[in-house]
Amino acid sequence: MLALEDIGGQSCEPVAGLANGIYYAPHADFATINDPKKICDPTPANVAATFAELAEISIAHTFKTGKCFFKNEIVTETGSIKSTQIGENGRGLFQNELVVQIAGSAADVLGYCRWLKNQKLVVLSEEFGSGNIRQLGSSRLPCTVKVEHNLEATIEGNNSATITFSDKNFGPAPIYKGVIQLVPEA
Repeated sequence: MLALEDIGGQSCEPVAGLANGIYYAPHADFATINDPKKICDPTPANVAATFAELAEISIAHTFKTGKCFFKNEIVTETGSIKSTQIGENGRGLFQNELVVQIAGSAADVLGYCRWLKNQKLVVLSEEFGSGNIRQLGSSRLPCTVKVEHNLEATIEGNNSATITFSDKNFGPAPIYKGVIQLVPEA
């Protein structure tokens, strides 16, 4: 059973923002996707003992043979994560949104935008201040994507893809504490 505890307090440097990249992989490329512990479950080992265990994925995911995460560089200070409670009382979930920008209109950026449109993914992003790795997409429900590419009329204007990754989960986008595998295992 979850024990209630005091939380909060002062942070010596409470800064926001995301680091300069995201990691993504198709949901189908995983052999196992781990989730945070639960509030209640028939198996006691699956039940969180602390608030932190409700928001942390402590065991690394495993990929199918030859699969791994890929990294995208994002425009500095354009990334954000927003977690909003949705649903009626007694049936609440969270909708998590990760919004990033990828610069330019090179063929690979535009092709990536086209590829993304119907994908089901797991996406990781690093918080700048804390270094926490936040995850969208879970074992049972992948994250989905909406893309908007903008090429403004003015020369100094915006030329980038704004990509919104979103999922629904039991809580805010959890913290992934496993290894980010960037090289496929044979």
